[in-house]
Amino acid sequence: MPQFAATIKHIKEGVKGFTISAAVKNIEGWEETLGKLEVTGAKTMVRDLERLKKLIQAEEIDGEAVKTVVAKLGKETVTMAGRSEGAKAEKIKELGEALNSAAA
Repeated sequence: MPQFAATIKHIKEGVKGFTISAAVKNIEGWEETLGKLEVTGAKTMVRDLERLKKLIQAEEIDGEAVKTVVAKLGKETVTMAGRSEGAKAEKIKELGEALNSAAA
């Protein structure tokens, strides 16, 4: 399972601090984690993560398309945080906000 703190740290450092292979590994971890959840929006997020993974592995990366998907994931993550409770809800919200900042 991917770690909230590590993912948030890498996002806040900017995409240049995250190698493609590290980003793909992280994305795959989140796909696996979200794929096991029975929470509204999880399946959509898995599809968006798959799209992000394809975009960042392209021969020529389309920065605007990546930005769009990251912004969508940020919004979806913050929404999911609103449906969650406890300490994890705060971590989910922090992750969503980091994604929103990265897309801005």
